[in-house]
Amino acid sequence: MKEPRRPAGNGPAFRRRPRRAWHKRGHGRRHQARLHELGQLLCGADTLASSFSALVERLTRWLPVRAALLLEGVDAAGQPALERPCLSAWHPAGDGASTLSRAVAHAAAAYAYLVGLEQVALQGRDAPAGVFAAEPAVAPGAITLPLVAKEGILGALHVEAVGLQEEGLSLLDAVANLLAVALAREHVLRREVWLRERAEALFLQAQEAVRWRDELLTVVSHDIKTPLLAVRMNAEMILKTGTAPEKESRRRRYLENIVLAEQQMSSLIGNLLDRARLRGMPIPLALQPHPVEDLLAQSLEVLRPLALEKEQRLTVALAPRTPPVRADRERVLQVLANLVSNAIKFTPPGGTIVLSARPEEAGAWVRIAVKDSGPGIPAEDAPHLFERFWRASHSPGRGTGLGLSIAWNLVAAHGGTLNVESQEGQGSTFFFTLPVASP
Repeated sequence: MKEPRRPAGNGPAFRRRPRRAWHKRGHGRRHQARLHELGQLLCGADTLASSFSALVERLTRWLPVRAALLLEGVDAAGQPALERPCLSAWHPAGDGASTLSRAVAHAAAAYAYLVGLEQVALQGRDAPAGVFAAEPAVAPGAITLPLVAKEGILGALHVEAVGLQEEGLSLLDAVANLLAVALAREHVLRREVWLRERAEALFLQAQEAVRWRDELLTVVSHDIKTPLLAVRMNAEMILKTGTAPEKESRRRRYLENIVLAEQQMSSLIGNLLDRARLRGMPIPLALQPHPVEDLLAQSLEVLRPLALEKEQRLTVALAPRTPPVRADRERVLQVLANLVSNAIKFTPPGGTIVLSARPEEAGAWVRIAVKDSGPGIPAEDAPHLFERFWRASHSPGRGTGLGLSIAWNLVAAHGGTLNVESQEGQGSTFFFTLPVASP
């Protein structure tokens, strides 16, 4: 009877196969464990660039890495920017700057070669100035791996390591795939953030446009009332004078006042439209030397019919040797119209309104004041007078609360200040300063 044949695996070859299989299984487990560790690191990071140094530090446990560089061909808005990749670099602390600069040059040249560009310029904290021409990686131990996603090439991973074996090369290839997935995700997030910020910016612009439209309408509706009222009052004066030849000069003066009021309205609307187009930029001023006496006289001439209707007395008190001011004529007339019309409105019939001007003690400014004999301003209301849309509860009539706010801004645009002095029962004095014109 024959002896049973021994299994072929009992020989030396059979004993080697289980060891080889065990070795491969061990390699696979290590490979998976390392990738899992690196994947967790990338998932917990805000950005790929911020986690790159930590990732390479992990790699140095398993691979002899001398330098590692990440080139991201995506801009801050998540759009492809292959010609200006953002550079993140890692190298051992003991290595000098020359080692890093050589690695950067190798990485930039190999990156340009991979993405099909003749040259690239780097950006980022570690990026040197200048451009780098495309050429294949020729440095010993240098490996450049493209980061490829569904959208195409998003960047490259450049690693310089000497003595890499098959297991190390396999790990680097897997790391490049991880980085490509992370960069593609970051690409989408950047684009979503950019689109959201863009939408928010457009929404704010739309809100600002609505605000400017409303402001334009309120300012025009407020400031145009005074010259319109002056036109009406002067027209009524013309009708009252009749057609007698001896009153021709008076009629002519009233007609001139109507023309001046119309010019003020046209200038006001044009200036406000200019400001609306400038959207928040400084108020444009046409600064010229102007005699203070002429500014006060023109302001009173247009508004005098309003005072005559209430039998009020308008006077001018100009100090001797008051110098001309450097100002925008239409803007100053707008300030005076607001202050004088307010004085007429709050002063009772038969009261007095005085416009005065004198040089300040320093000699660089002229102080212009409008004083009335009205009821004065309560102390608790004084701090709010120049606030936008604020109106005192006891204020007669229906106003917008814009006049003093507009006047304050116009004076501030000239570099001056607008203030008030008032006591209840003793009237109010609003005064502002304008710069003296250079001789």
